[in-house]
Amino acid sequence: MSALACLRVVVRSDQSAHSEEALSLLVAKFTTAFLEVRWSWPRKFSAINPYAFLLNDPRAAELDTAELGRLSAELHAHLFGEEDTDGSDVTVLLFEGAEEAMAAFADLSEPALAQAMVDPLAAPAGGRLSRITPDGQRLRLPPNAGQDERDVPGGSPKTRGTHGPDRDPNLEAVQGIYYSARQIFVGDVVASTPAEARTHFSLVDGDDHLPANPEAFDAACVVAAFQFLAHSPSDAPLYLPISFSTLLRPSRRAAYLELLAILPVSERRRLAAAVYDVPRAPSFQALKQLRDALDIQFSAIDLRTHDPAFEIEQLAAEAVTSVTLVLPQAEPERRLIVLRRFIARLEAYKRRRIWPGVTNLRTRRELDIALEAKVPFLTGPGVCRPQASPLGGRPWPIEQLPVLSTLAGLRPQMA
Repeated sequence: MSALACLRVVVRSDQSAHSEEALSLLVAKFTTAFLEVRWSWPRKFSAINPYAFLLNDPRAAELDTAELGRLSAELHAHLFGEEDTDGSDVTVLLFEGAEEAMAAFADLSEPALAQAMVDPLAAPAGGRLSRITPDGQRLRLPPNAGQDERDVPGGSPKTRGTHGPDRDPNLEAVQGIYYSARQIFVGDVVASTPAEARTHFSLVDGDDHLPANPEAFDAACVVAAFQFLAHSPSDAPLYLPISFSTLLRPSRRAAYLELLAILPVSERRRLAAAVYDVPRAPSFQALKQLRDALDIQFSAIDLRTHDPAFEIEQLAAEAVTSVTLVLPQAEPERRLIVLRRFIARLEAYKRRRIWPGVTNLRTRRELDIALEAKVPFLTGPGVCRPQASPLGGRPWPIEQLPVLSTLAGLRPQMA
């Protein structure tokens, strides 16, 4: 009887003044000192790399995580001068399984590790991944681990996966949010589509492009956002899809929060929530639960509604950042009727100090009507098609909309 596992320390914060090399040395030194004190004999440990350690307990069938729980808080205090109260800047992971799988887990790159935390197919085969909370609890990752395959974020092996020779990568994309008053893209909506999907997934292109599995879509978009944060120099916000109905289900909320916890709180100013499938009149209690769940990770919350008569008057002032109307999949004249009904109520949004927006704009006529009415924020295929990199922060003349593709070196010319 002997328990064996790979301990992995994840540090995701731009608040440290240390270089990457110095930070890795500090993590290795502190974790080694921590284990020397807390992981007492006859238990043993050895360093695999500065962030990964092999743990062994010859007397147990499963490792006791009680002492390991304090590592994240104490390491955060050592690196940043204060304890990590929510476990978001320093995360402690435990991978248990075959030795070959543990070695592969120790070598995962940071983006691959982020994927493994939300996608059961992305972690090395033959092991079990857990997050160790500051109080020593062992939380399975992905949050749905152990459930029926159809309930796991990412779906079945035929529809999801980004690592390994037999898995096609997801197609990660963004679509720009246009601020008409200044003729500039002020942010982007994140999307992620399995490579073999029949059409691309998107929150801004209408119901035909919504995924059948919201949880898998939202999980994939978290990983995509993680990548865009790392490689995009802009401070413009990225809007992540969040399913209203799923987040508010008590049985799913904890899993959602575990999913969102891989996003660094230090990037909160660059992250916003695009909450979809919102009812016409969300209750005060529902909105409070929504904000309580999302405020830690997101600097803005946008509610997306299909109802032009959304009951904005029932919301408290500044209850959310914005409300966006999703134009219906309908005949052109019906779409214009819905658009004009929403426009007629813009003053109500102004009184509540909540920004209005319109998405799924498809034609120049729809765009011109929205521009004439001075709807602040506009998205959809008539504004910006899926892009490989964020547009947020780029000026763009109205006359040059829609943006069809972003090419290297593309520089829109302002009039």
